Order: sequence, then C-alpha cells, then structure tokens
Amino acid sequence: MTNKKYLYWTALFVFLLFFHSNHPLNTDEGVVLSGAWNLINNKELYIDFFEFITPCSFYLIFWAWKIFGAHYFIAKLLAILFIFFSSVGIYKISCQVNSREGGIRKCRLHDYLPPLIFIASSFYWPIISYHTFNIFFIIWAIYFFIKALSNYSRANFILSGLLTGISILFLQNKGIVVLLALSSFLFLLWLKERKLLLLKVSFYYLMSSLLPLTLLLAKWPAKLLYETLIIFPLFNYTETSKTPLNLMAFFFIVLLLTVWILRKEGSKKTYFLIFTQFALLLSAIPLADIYHISLIVFPLYALALLSFEKLKPLTAKNFYNIINTTIFITFFTALIIIVIIPSVEFIYRCPRFYSIANSTVISYIKNNCHDTDYIYAGPFLSGLSFEVRQLNPIPFSFLLTRLHTEKQFSQAEEALKKYQPACAVLNYKMVEKYNYNKNNPVDNYIQDNYKLIFQNGDILIYKRND
Repeated sequence: MTNKKYLYWTALFVFLLFFHSNHPLNTDEGVVLSGAWNLINNKELYIDFFEFITPCSFYLIFWAWKIFGAHYFIAKLLAILFIFFSSVGIYKISCQVNSREGGIRKCRLHDYLPPLIFIASSFYWPIISYHTFNIFFIIWAIYFFIKALSNYSRANFILSGLLTGISILFLQNKGIVVLLALSSFLFLLWLKERKLLLLKVSFYYLMSSLLPLTLLLAKWPAKLLYETLIIFPLFNYTETSKTPLNLMAFFFIVLLLTVWILRKEGSKKTYFLIFTQFALLLSAIPLADIYHISLIVFPLYALALLSFEKLKPLTAKNFYNIINTTIFITFFTALIIIVIIPSVEFIYRCPRFYSIANSTVISYIKNNCHDTDYIYAGPFLSGLSFEVRQLNPIPFSFLLTRLHTEKQFSQAEEALKKYQPACAVLNYKMVEKYNYNKNNPVDNYIQDNYKLIFQNGDILIYKRND
C-alpha cells in the first residue's frame, strides 16, 4: 500500500506541474510579481509603493528570487509546491474527520478523493497569489486544530495558532476570519464542557496566533499598518468587489444538506469542520466567484465523504431515505462539476507551455519602449513591468477609480511627470466590469502627452510625445 500511496502523490504532483505549465499575463499574479519586483529593485513595501495586502506573499517571492534568480517559473514552481502540500493537508484532514474519534486514525481509499478534487479545480487559478499561499497555512492550521481536539494537545494547538498567525501575514481578511472561527469554536466548546483545560489551550492557541503578527510591528509603524491593511480595504475595496451571490447560495445549500445528514454525528471534529466551512464561506462573500469559492470549500469534500458513509445504511430502509440520498448525491455531484468545469475550459482555451514572454505585445514593448527604465501599465496590467524588466513609475500595482482615492490618482500623475516613462500600455476593456472612469488625472495626462503607436486586441500602447 505504501508504494501505491507514493505513486499516487507522485502522479498528482506531475499532474499539477503539467497543467500549470503555462505563463500567462494574469493581473492577480501580477500584483504579487510586481510587489516582489519592486522589492528586488530596492523599493520598500508600504513606503515606496502601496499595497493593501499583508506582506509575506511579496517577500516569499522576493526571497526565492534572491536565491534562484528573478524568473517567472521560480515563482510558479513555489506556488505549485504550496498547492501540492495544501492537497496533502486536505487529505490528512479527511483522514482525521473520517476516523473514529478517540480511536486509531486510519486513512482509507476514499480519503484520496478530496486532494484530487482540490488540485483538479486549480488549473485556471492565478496561483502566484496571496490566496494560494494563505490557504496553505489555513489548511494546515485546521489540520493541527482537528488533531488537537482528540486529546486537547497543547503542542497541536500551538502549531495551529502559529499557522493561523502566519496565514494572516499572507492575507489579512481570511486569516482573521479563521482566527475568529477557531477561537469561537474553543469558546463554544468550553461553554459546553466547562473544562479548565480548554481555557488553557485557548490561551495557547491565541497567544501563538498573535506571535507572528509582532513581525509586522517590528518593521512598520502601527498607524501605517492600520490605515493601509485595515482602513483602506474596509472602506474602499467593497466598491470593486461586488459579485452576485448565486454560487455562494448553492454552496451554502450543500453545506446545510451536509449538516442535516450529520446532525446526529456527535463528533467534535465534524462539528468543528462544519463550523469552519461556514466561516470560510462567509469570508468569500465579498468576492463570491468560483475561483475564490473553490479555494475554500475543501472542508465540504471531507464532510461529503462522511455523509456518504452515514447515508449507506439508510438507503434501503425506506423511500424517504432514498430521496435524501438522491438529493445529496445530486447536489454534491453538481458541486464537483462546478469547481472543475472552469479548469476544463481553461485547459481547452490556454495551451500547455504557452508563455506571454513570446507574445507580440511583449516583443513590441521590448523593441520600442526601452528609452527609459520605466513603463506605465494600467489600469490593471500589474506584472507587465516585471515581464519587460522595467520599473513601474507609480507607487501602485494597479489603479481603479472606484477603489483608489483622488489623492492616490494625483500621486500617480505626479509620478508619471517625474519619471516620464517611455510608453504607457493600457487595457480599458478588462476594467469595464469595475465601472472604470477614464476621466481621471492619470488617463488625462496620458492622452495629453502620449500618442497611440500600437494596438493588439484590447491592448493599446502609447509612446511619449517628443
């Protein structure tokens, strides 16, 4: 069995490598790549350039580039490893939840299904992303928390807390939701059991989760962090992140069906995973598209396996139980189709081993826009400066009129005047969904001082007037 297990994980890793072998120009990946590129070029995060995401994604790529060189596929391989070991964590969560509480944990054949679904759903994801790195630490924090519930192990609660705290360093909103969810579950458990030991392990969990956050305060002023990482996204981000909640409603229905089937389960591990899945779904409401949802529904995969186990002995008893089983199987099958279909479509549209580095646009920029070290790419073409090995003249990886402030647009205009980039590369089509207003200081400056010299699809390249 051991040889088969290694064969499975090796095949899964090769599978993952092959279907993530392309090099697109993706705006979400571009945010992290441009941040790391700024760090490579001796700019200081939150001081010389603005981001409203916690810092570790930028520094993780920066450190990898420092060691191996600033190449796209170094960052890609790192992200692939994070996805792969996230799938290992999902497998171990499934083993824990689907084993008898207090008994010997034994992984079974069906526990290999959740990591396979997770990886198969990832092929279209922009994986060089703070979401990818963040979810890795969340998955392993949940695993050690579940493991700790068996005997209230102090060591496992501390590990879970440390991983939760690190997850916040990669993406603050989702990490904080997980911290609140796990802390709340411990509090509810204490209300039920009234054990002093639960208060002790709750303290260990909370203190260890806060420990990584001291790294932020050691490097940046608390006021700057508060305004950049909390106030700005809280009051600005919602304007650009409104997404219909149809998909979210479907996943909540599947979760409720799971709760109904497992209502008599009586296991702390099961209740915890249900509680955590509910919290994770809530955290995705601001961006309730299939990408952000498919990242965080891994607890449902493990819970579904347990639900099937409970339904098996019921199906033959009466017609009512047969109907219950049919409904659940239908909904869960639909769930798998929903999370995997985008990957299938992406594989069809984007060939393996494709690279944006060989595209007409990149070639044109390299041949015509290197009069200076700077190039402006907007409104949301983050990462282009890294691809052409130039610097972004403005202190923002992207600029959206319903997200960034008038003051920030004025700062960007001043930066354009100061650094005089040779070219401005624009794509307005991709920001129509954000109701982008082209009547702003940056676009007005470009129209007054640059002329259109090249167009490829929706990409427009403007050259500075001589």
